Amino acid sequence: MLYTCRLTALIVIPLLVTLFIAAGPSGAAEIRVLSAAAAQAPEKELAAEFTKETGHRVSFTFGSPGAIQQKVAAGETFDLVVMPTAAIETLDKAAKLLPGSRMALARVGIGVAVREGAPKPDISIPEALRKTLLDARSITYSDSSTGGLSGLSVEKLLAKLGIAEAVKAKAILRSDGQQLIANGQVEIGLFNVSEIPRVKGVILAGPVPSPSQVYINYDAAVPATSASPEAALAFLKFLSRPAARARWEAAGLELAGN
Repeated sequence: MLYTCRLTALIVIPLLVTLFIAAGPSGAAEIRVLSAAAAQAPEKELAAEFTKETGHRVSFTFGSPGAIQQKVAAGETFDLVVMPTAAIETLDKAAKLLPGSRMALARVGIGVAVREGAPKPDISIPEALRKTLLDARSITYSDSSTGGLSGLSVEKLLAKLGIAEAVKAKAILRSDGQQLIANGQVEIGLFNVSEIPRVKGVILAGPVPSPSQVYINYDAAVPATSASPEAALAFLKFLSRPAARARWEAAGLELAGN
């Protein structure tokens, strides 16, 4: 079914976008986007370019996956939603999406964070990462029970490395754990690659090596209740075009299909 949805998107989205762009900027729209916070940097930058090019304005509401689902469940209306694949799948099955509008957008992996100025640990291969985490005096990552997916990804990573219990015994589970690293209170952090550059005093030592990496995949779609579906589809096309790849990569995410 997922393949069918994405195949339909490849046919429907270009057609609707072509018709919309042909109408010109005289019908400038306000596009309201509800998005996972992990994607905010590239989305904001690309929205500015999109507005300059088309005249259509884009406003954002960012939040954790749990907060986003609460807004959708409460009946709040948006023109485009960017959510983890499983959450979009739920909306799709409930017929809450414009048929043919759903598509894979991007993914983000886990990175290792350290204090600026500290030696970068060896995380070049899974065995080196495993040793680094076992040797670390303290580690921080997000609590999966708070609704964010970063902590859940870290738990999967630690299980793959076979060190879940050893790390958990010395871990500090905090969504603001990077601040603890910046203050020198914690040695190493495990967070989404896209989140690490946002905190002053913290740097990305590097992403988790690919054999052990755990990704969060994000899909995007236009809700069936959108007031500006054509404009939203045009913006989605703009976000996912190959020319946008550099923006996503600069923010620590990978554009789908790359």
